[in-house]
Amino acid sequence: MSESSAAIIELPPLTHPDGWDDPVFFNEGETPDIPAILLPGILGEFAANLAKAVETPEALSVMMILGVISTVAAKHFKVSPKEGWQEPVNIYTLIALPPANHKSIVLRHCTQPLIEWEKEQAGLNGIHIKRKISERKTQERIIEALRFKAGKIEDEIEQQKISAEIANKETAIVEIPTLPQLFINDVTPESLLTILHEQHGRLAIFSDEGGILETLSGLYSHGMANIDILLKGIDGGEIRLRRKDKSVILNPYLSIVLAVQPGIIQNLTKKQAYKGNGTLERFLYVIPQSKLGYRTHNQPPLSAQLQLAYNKKIKNLLDRFCLQEKNDQTNKQIQILKLTPEAFNIWRDFQSNIEIQLRPNNRLANCQGWGGKICGFALRIAGLLHIAEYGIERYIISEACMNNAIAMAELLTEHAIAAFGFMGIDQSTEDAKEILEWIITRRQSSFTQSELMLAMRNRKLGKSERLAKALQILRERNLISEPVKLPTRKPTTVCYVHPSAVAEKI
Repeated sequence: MSESSAAIIELPPLTHPDGWDDPVFFNEGETPDIPAILLPGILGEFAANLAKAVETPEALSVMMILGVISTVAAKHFKVSPKEGWQEPVNIYTLIALPPANHKSIVLRHCTQPLIEWEKEQAGLNGIHIKRKISERKTQERIIEALRFKAGKIEDEIEQQKISAEIANKETAIVEIPTLPQLFINDVTPESLLTILHEQHGRLAIFSDEGGILETLSGLYSHGMANIDILLKGIDGGEIRLRRKDKSVILNPYLSIVLAVQPGIIQNLTKKQAYKGNGTLERFLYVIPQSKLGYRTHNQPPLSAQLQLAYNKKIKNLLDRFCLQEKNDQTNKQIQILKLTPEAFNIWRDFQSNIEIQLRPNNRLANCQGWGGKICGFALRIAGLLHIAEYGIERYIISEACMNNAIAMAELLTEHAIAAFGFMGIDQSTEDAKEILEWIITRRQSSFTQSELMLAMRNRKLGKSERLAKALQILRERNLISEPVKLPTRKPTTVCYVHPSAVAEKI
């Protein structure tokens, strides 16, 4: 066949899907909400009502409340599914939501009983502590006078007598009790250790800002902070301190609940202090779907009766555990929670399923460190749900409680996969995602460079260099075409959009 008679094959136009290779979307998907019904009784009702009143995802209220229970129960309980495995019940949680999602309001309502209880304890014990302070000052002044007297006596025997008296008085000096402090929201690693020591190794950090992560990662020490407290605070690991003239062994149990902007989670892997030591694998991540743009601003306020009932529930638990601490003179007694056979089987099935997901190329392959801990986290959640429902009245976790804990763990796994996918994304990829969102919102099959620059003029990525890098990523993913010159009277260059992209939701 001659060249002139050869059949001419016309490629499909770029406006048709057959004219493209398959697109590669960013595939982050939507994370599921964590329903309030997974919390027992009044706690679930309160979480649901609060979320509805302020129009936020239920996951925000649920995880805040779970953190409050962790604050109450930490150091008092461990969950033991089998011989040789004891899991504490304190948790670290990072919740990511953009600004204007009422994170502060939810935090304030959830921590209200903790603040009230602290004030009540200050009222009950304030006079006693002032009395102890006065006694100590008197003892210190007496010791100071004896030491002054000994310095003026030349008789060696008399000096020895006074020295012995000083030593006896210093041994018997009054220890000033510390008012209970349940949580803080801003602290350096060094002061965190001091407060933990004063609070007998139990403390929580609640904050609606990410600054605490900056501080703990070494904001004031060139990124080289000692974060042993974060590593060991998750399970009561031993920390040795030097306080004045004595050595102190501390076994801290920290609870952490931080509601931050998504960018904070994205940048975690860039912090030198958090790299390669397992810090990031210790957190439960929650990335709820923001309700911004879909709120009615017409919801009834949070029920005052529910707030009072919630506060009473939390304060009753605090009173019970504080009473237990006072009766336990060693302050080291930890109650062990066991599982019913049915609850154990549910947990083992979950554990077996997770193990398969940890294999290469499976669902948890990109966050194996975190995935290797989720079965332990599920036990912690089960313990917290059990404590929230029964306090110290029962020590066996039921099948129903474990079912709820596993349901929550499975939802948190979805969030963790999204979070670890989100971490470390470079700026150009973020810019590309923003441009793709603009394209999808417009639902047009093509755009010009001038249209794009006009749309991005008020955004940080409006500079030509950043736009070029972002557009190249979209081309590599077959989401947009190379620039095409149109045969129009006025020269026009457009980029075509993959036809399936305008129907795709990021």
